[in-house]
Amino acid sequence: MNIIQVGVGGFGQTWLGRIQRHPDTSLVAIVDTDPHALAAARAQTGLAPSHCFQDCDDAFDAVRADAALNATPPCVHHQVALAAFERGMHVLTEKPIADSMERGRRMVEAAREARRTLMVSQNYRFRPWARTMRQLLQSGRFGPPDNISVRFARSLRFDPALSPRMAHPLVRDMSIHHFDLMRALTGREPLSVCARTWKPQWSWFEEDPCAAALFEFEGGLKVVYEGTWVTRGRQTTWDGYWSIECPEAVIELRADRVHVIPADHPGEDSEVALPGGSGTGQTAALEEFCRAVLEEREPETSGRDNLRSLAMSFAVMESSRTGRPVEIAHVLGR
Repeated sequence: MNIIQVGVGGFGQTWLGRIQRHPDTSLVAIVDTDPHALAAARAQTGLAPSHCFQDCDDAFDAVRADAALNATPPCVHHQVALAAFERGMHVLTEKPIADSMERGRRMVEAAREARRTLMVSQNYRFRPWARTMRQLLQSGRFGPPDNISVRFARSLRFDPALSPRMAHPLVRDMSIHHFDLMRALTGREPLSVCARTWKPQWSWFEEDPCAAALFEFEGGLKVVYEGTWVTRGRQTTWDGYWSIECPEAVIELRADRVHVIPADHPGEDSEVALPGGSGTGQTAALEEFCRAVLEEREPETSGRDNLRSLAMSFAVMESSRTGRPVEIAHVLGR
């Protein structure tokens, strides 16, 4: 599969090598509006100057490709995707799918009309621990989950390629990983949320870097989420700390390791072995994208499916703004 990558600075740098190393993909062109980022990516990839562009339309017209990898800022995701679909290309885009529900829906509709694949790189779904925890829940061995607690705490300072002025930076850029995991692990869809976001007095962000939310999912499942990007205390891993309470056991994620604590022997703590292999994170997301295109099927994290995860983020923001619970279906339907 020949791929044009749009956006090669900042986080986009991490995709370049993965595309070039994957046996089924070839990086045929790169695009970035920043000439310095473009020059650095050209040096890293060895691409000829004739295959390096500052405008995606120019690249799409000059170089024949099967797909576009969209690693641009969320505010221009829709522009890049629509241009790619117009030229019959598939699209793998970074999360979030878009900076608004309307633009996300436009991308999904454009992919449908063009009969092309749109996948969002929700790469946390492909972590070994996430696959393992989902299998434990799907097996029914410990009974259905009743309540889940998720805590994420980091002290993050953006590099110059990212903006600390982003509105609701935690919820938009990071929490969507955790929201998407809630859906993936449980196989249930969210119904409503009551949430608050805020900015501590020591925060270096201009907007709220902290959030707390109570989600209600199908079947009465409750999920409590707490996240911060300006913690003064102990930090979690990027995946966070998870506690899933079932009738027969508690399943925990601690330091990216899965533990099972039996309900009738709470003093016992057994660690679950995780699957090996190199296909995790971005690599696994790229592999899923390639397989979905080849097999002409919808990928696991398709744009259509990911609108529900995006709606969770916007519902949290709306609930915080209004001080009222928000139904996820209401956000999806707008």
